[in-house]
Amino acid sequence: MSRSYKKFPVVKDKSGPSKKFAKRLSSKAVRRYSSGIHAGRMYRKIFCSWIINDFWFYKSFREAIRDWETSDVPAVKAKTKKQIINEWAKYYYRK
Repeated sequence: MSRSYKKFPVVKDKSGPSKKFAKRLSSKAVRRYSSGIHAGRMYRKIFCSWIINDFWFYKSFREAIRDWETSDVPAVKAKTKKQIINEWAKYYYRK
């Protein structure tokens, strides 16, 4: 088992309508490129791949605890502090 931790503690949009739309835009840009693609990887210069996974967010440990303490949502209030800490570590700390 690995003992490493995330170097960039963020959660990225790996699925959903925004990623699907961005992939669709990139495919359109590559297909409509007028000069043609000469090399196999030239499509990367036409459309930046970072745009597809551009939506990401970060929540610090203190923010997660503060949100849990001040939340009025019953589903969030029903969780214990230990569960909130475990969820934060799952998404932002551990690989």
